[in-house]
Amino acid sequence: VSKLISIDNTSVELTFSNEFLKGKIYNLLTQGVNDLSGNELVITQKSIGIAEALEVGDLVLNEILFDSPTNSAEYVEIYNCSDKILDLSTLSLSTRKVDGTLNSGISFPNQTKILPKSYLVLTSDAEKIQNYYALNSVENIFTSSWSPLNNEGNTLVLTNLNQDTIYDEVKYSVKWHHPLVKNPKGVALERINSLLPSQNAASWHSASSEVNFGTPVYQNSQFHVINTTQNQEKFLWLEQDSFSPDNDGINDICFIHYKTDTNGYVATAIIFDANGNKVSQLTANYLLSAEGFLTWDGKAQTGKNANIGIYVLYFEVFNPINGAHKQFKLPIVVSAR
Repeated sequence: VSKLISIDNTSVELTFSNEFLKGKIYNLLTQGVNDLSGNELVITQKSIGIAEALEVGDLVLNEILFDSPTNSAEYVEIYNCSDKILDLSTLSLSTRKVDGTLNSGISFPNQTKILPKSYLVLTSDAEKIQNYYALNSVENIFTSSWSPLNNEGNTLVLTNLNQDTIYDEVKYSVKWHHPLVKNPKGVALERINSLLPSQNAASWHSASSEVNFGTPVYQNSQFHVINTTQNQEKFLWLEQDSFSPDNDGINDICFIHYKTDTNGYVATAIIFDANGNKVSQLTANYLLSAEGFLTWDGKAQTGKNANIGIYVLYFEVFNPINGAHKQFKLPIVVSAR
């Protein structure tokens, strides 16, 4: 079987004695390969394999930098949640117009593959991204035609070229940024976990200051493994009793887990300070799933970050089906790292 392999923007056709198997990744290593000028290849290893059919849920929009810093460029990062190698050549990254229709969008180069659990970035200038974030290479960063993203908010849509199948969609907003981010210029929005719903502000968080406010082509600084295994005998529990919402990428978000004993509960969740003053209303008359979680990023209803101290989560649930009514109060500590 023959395969056209692209390394350092140079295409080489290799012939293999056996057919490649689906679902298997092959690592190609090169040694002592130089171009006509005698320059050795920068990339000496490449993972390859057979691309499989793309399905809704395989890909998510994972990171968005819509207001670039002076010496870099805007970008959108895509994450492959699946266990498959995917070909993105039939995809387009578009935005919605005011009337809801899609713009023509940005298409991916031919033979653009993304490995399982891997990242790919679209931008107007891959070299600027590499230099600004001190990346080793631009292997998974693609320079494309680019229309500047709206700095206040817009709707990004990952779709096929015919625009009749949507793989992911996010209507981002500058208001999703952490309250400590006074100037959002150069600060990317990162998805906390690919399992979280795309169109929910709680699924996104400002990238940490400790990674230059962006993590193109590698794991998000605000990535969090959703832990639902502990305390499952309880109706409500906190993943941690304290958190430090200082946007440093470490324990920035309070995760509030619940596991209901039957379907149909609606919940109201409010954060109070130690004096009983209302600080933030997380939800009101919210229909709960069988199990799930809410988040608090430390933001008060004033729009500012809550002060360091002890707070109380008041969590009230009512089930209109069977009349069950429960109330919970849990202390939450907002701390400094």
